[in-house]
Amino acid sequence: MIMKTNLTISTILFTLLSTSCVHYYYAPNTNNVPLFKEKGEGRLQAQFTSTAGQGSTETADGLEIQTAYALGNHSALQLNFFHASGNEEEYGSGSGNYIEAAGGYFKPFAKNHMVFETYSGLGFGNVNNIYKSSYGNYITEDAKTSITKFFVQPSIGFTSRYFNAAFSSKFSFVNLGLKHSTLSKENNLYDYDYVESLRKGKSYFFWEPGLMLRSGFEHVQVIMQLTETVLTNDNEPISNTSFSLGIAIPFNTKLKSHKQ
Repeated sequence: MIMKTNLTISTILFTLLSTSCVHYYYAPNTNNVPLFKEKGEGRLQAQFTSTAGQGSTETADGLEIQTAYALGNHSALQLNFFHASGNEEEYGSGSGNYIEAAGGYFKPFAKNHMVFETYSGLGFGNVNNIYKSSYGNYITEDAKTSITKFFVQPSIGFTSRYFNAAFSSKFSFVNLGLKHSTLSKENNLYDYDYVESLRKGKSYFFWEPGLMLRSGFEHVQVIMQLTETVLTNDNEPISNTSFSLGIAIPFNTKLKSHKQ
């Protein structure tokens, strides 16, 4: 995607935008950390997210939807979606969508005030970039790239009735691929070389730590999250910081069944 100046989603995605000099092809979605303590607990979160590249003040903005449900006393599922987009009038635009599913284990301890959990899952996404020529001849080209991600995400957090805080440590194996491109060397040399390198697939291993703060009332809470992709090479066209602010709605189907 291409980045626009604003706030940092997000980090879904994901995924992809550009600074004034380069397009990006991946950005992290923020880590979903539900901190369940028993069977029947669930959580729905809607978050505004911005994502930015390292050292950049330009961002791409979007929306994240995160869901989770505890199937058993120590097992749970997640389903998460991330969309981000940006536009820079003289350089181009971009947008991306990413969805992931995960299953995991959770264990409360310290009189139910602390929770350890770990999830593993698989995600898929697409990034659509539109490029304007770097040489001022106003030629427009485009490329569609893909994202496949397998991840493991252990977390530990504090939980109470009205406040939750957690640190997560996601380990992501990411493969970027190319679906379609009309880029040419003559008009977009830097982007052409990188996009062509994705034709046979390009793999990365990322550490994506995150911080989550959630506070409010029993049935509605405000959530703030920050997730960082730690890069081994700062020159990669990857957006590495995602910040989100949104609303979380916790529920418990077990409590409802007891009342009935």
